[in-house]
Amino acid sequence: MEELKRKWEEWYGDLLSEYQWFETEHKGRRLLYVCGRAVVSSDERGLASNFIQVIGYCDGQPSVAQEERKEIEELFRTRHGFGSVSFWTF
Repeated sequence: MEELKRKWEEWYGDLLSEYQWFETEHKGRRLLYVCGRAVVSSDERGLASNFIQVIGYCDGQPSVAQEERKEIEELFRTRHGFGSVSFWTF
């Protein structure tokens, strides 16, 4: 999972004002995700948006199956109040 974090940070880290890594339980497996804030603007008055992006499972099989995505979206909607969750595909 450290390699996935490194790749994600290389691609997106400089574009985001802040983010943090987390893990949560889903069906007996640890799920890695990143939560943060993105600012869209070149000046200080830009638009900001909070985000959650699911990276994958921590057990060496990072891909999240398509049929699991709705369940995971509902998990984040109820736990964190996020209506929109993205999934990192690599």
